[in-house]
Amino acid sequence: MKTGIQAIIHKINVDAEEHSNDHRGQMKEEIDEEINHDTAVYLGDLSKRSEMLKKHNEIQYMRLHERLSSRLNREILTYQRNLINEIFDKAISKLREASDKEFTDMFNSAVANLKGKYTLYLGELSKGKLDDAAIAVAIENAGADITLSGETIPKKSGFVLKDDRVEYNCLFEDLIEDKKNEQAALVLKEVFGETGNKLIQ
Repeated sequence: MKTGIQAIIHKINVDAEEHSNDHRGQMKEEIDEEINHDTAVYLGDLSKRSEMLKKHNEIQYMRLHERLSSRLNREILTYQRNLINEIFDKAISKLREASDKEFTDMFNSAVANLKGKYTLYLGELSKGKLDDAAIAVAIENAGADITLSGETIPKKSGFVLKDDRVEYNCLFEDLIEDKKNEQAALVLKEVFGETGNKLIQ
């Protein structure tokens, strides 16, 4: 009887152990499956976050690069403009300091091909650099009828010739300003490219 009971107990223990082993194996498979799934999800999420971080860093780098490039361009432009202003200010000073002969030569060159009747207005800063004798020589050489006005153009050097329809502006400050603006436009285009060029049109 005892032997039979022991056999039954033994069989129960064996069955229980087998069942336990089966259950343990099944649980292990399920746990491994879940771990593998969670690991894949985590790695996928990590990969996405890594990609997002990479894109974020790229955007931040591009923004920094653009800011630094813009700052550098502005500094170059400021330097170039200051340099242009300095050069052209010196040019105006040189023109204002022109001798009477140099001024007369510039005047003769300006009127060499003129025909018709003109009134000559001197800039206030050039008053006295051109006398009636010089104008008479210019008239004789050019064939134009030029009358010197008693009025001067305030705070300017050089001269203006006017007839009923046309005005020839030979004021040094205006001529230099035109050249300065042309040079500034070239610098702006060089620094900022076509976009910068459109800003000044």
